Amino acid sequence: MDKQVYKAVLERAGGLCELCFQYKPLQLHHIISGSGKRKQHETVESCIMLCVDCHRAAHNDFRVNRLLKKTVQLVYMCEGYTIDQVRRMMGGKLY
Repeated sequence: MDKQVYKAVLERAGGLCELCFQYKPLQLHHIISGSGKRKQHETVESCIMLCVDCHRAAHNDFRVNRLLKKTVQLVYMCEGYTIDQVRRMMGGKLY
């Protein structure tokens, strides 16, 4: 885990779960994951601080997982990346 990414995401969250906005103990969640993708695509945009309950939902609820992926994809597009660049940054898939 990149310590600078972790620190920046933790700072962005400001002590709040970035999904339910409650003050609870937080865990870093990698939105882009799977077979080497987690570390390769670890950026401030592709990571989020979640409470234990939301972190569990991000892994176990398809709708939550997809919502997070779509959000990251939209952030990348708003930052001006091309569709091909976004696809690569998303681990080879668009959502």
